[in-house]
Amino acid sequence: MIDLYSLVKETGAFKTVKGEKESGRLSHAYLILTADGENLTEYLKIFARLMVCSNGSPCNACRACTLIEKNAYSDVYLYPKTGESVTSEEVNSLIEESYLKPIESDKKIFILTHAETMNAAAQNKLLKTLEEPPENVHILIGATSEFPLLSTVKSRVKKLEIPPYASERLFSALKEDCPDAEKLSAAIACSDGTAGNAFALYNDQTLKDVTDLAVEVIVDMQSSKDVLKYSNKIALSKCDISKFLSVLELLFRDLLAFNEKGEAFVSNKVAFEKIKDAKNFKIGSILNALEKITEAQKRKKFNANSTMLTEWLLFQILEGKYKWQKL
Repeated sequence: MIDLYSLVKETGAFKTVKGEKESGRLSHAYLILTADGENLTEYLKIFARLMVCSNGSPCNACRACTLIEKNAYSDVYLYPKTGESVTSEEVNSLIEESYLKPIESDKKIFILTHAETMNAAAQNKLLKTLEEPPENVHILIGATSEFPLLSTVKSRVKKLEIPPYASERLFSALKEDCPDAEKLSAAIACSDGTAGNAFALYNDQTLKDVTDLAVEVIVDMQSSKDVLKYSNKIALSKCDISKFLSVLELLFRDLLAFNEKGEAFVSNKVAFEKIKDAKNFKIGSILNALEKITEAQKRKKFNANSTMLTEWLLFQILEGKYKWQKL
C-alpha cells in the first residue's frame, strides 16, 4: 500500500491543520486541493485522523485512526456514499447529521470528496452550514480543481493545497509497492508529481512502448518524410497522446540536464543511454522542443486532433533542430 502519510505529513497543508489543532483553532471548513484525484479520498481521511486523533500527529494506531481508515468511525462521515458526486440529498443528510452530538469524539468531521463534480444545487445547499456550522463540526472538502466550485463556497472555507511532490519523495513512498527502481524512476518522471499517476504509470504495460517511440523520434527523425512516418506510427500505435507528450518532454529535459549539468542529473537513465548521442540537438533546439511540447500539451487540453497535433509538433521540433544548426 502506498505510504501516502509519509508524503502528506511534510506538506504545508498538513502542518497548517496540525498547528491549528494544537492551538485549539481548527477552522470549521477546509478546501483541500490536489491534482492526485486517485488518492484524494485517502488524503482527506489522513486530515480527518489528524483532527480526531487524541495522540497527536496522528498516531495511525488508536481506535479512531484505525476506524477512520476503514470508513467505520462513528463521528467521521464520508460523501458521496454512492455514485461519483455528492448530491443535494446527501448534503441534506449532512446538514441533519451535523446537529446531532458526536458519539465517540469531541467533534464531527464531514468529508466531501471530489467536490469539483458537485452541481450548483448541491453546493448552494451547503452554504449555510459552511457559514454557520454547529459547534464542533468540521467539514473537509476535497477537489482536484477549485474552478468548478462556486465563489460563495470558496469564500467560506480555508483553502489548502497539496502541491506536486519531489521525485525523491515519491520514490521513497512507492518503492515497496514498485520494486523495479528504473521503471519506478521513469514512471515518477512522467507523473506530474502525484503518487496516483506515478503508481498507475509504473503498472502501465504501454509505458515502455511509448518511451521507445519517443526515443525513435529524437534519434532517427531527420527529415520531413520522417515526420510523416512517425506521426503515422504514433497514430497506428494508438498510444495515449498525453502520455507520449509527457515522455517526450522528459527525454528532452534529460538532454538539457545532461548538457548543462551532466549525466548525474538525468532522470530516466535507461532511455537516456539511447538518446544521449542524438545528432544535431544543441541547447537552443532542445529548449525549442520543450517550448513546443508545452504548447502541444495546452492544445491537447482544448481537444485538438491528436494526429494533427502530433504532426505539427514533430515538424516544429525538426524545424528548430535545423534552425539552431545554422547559428
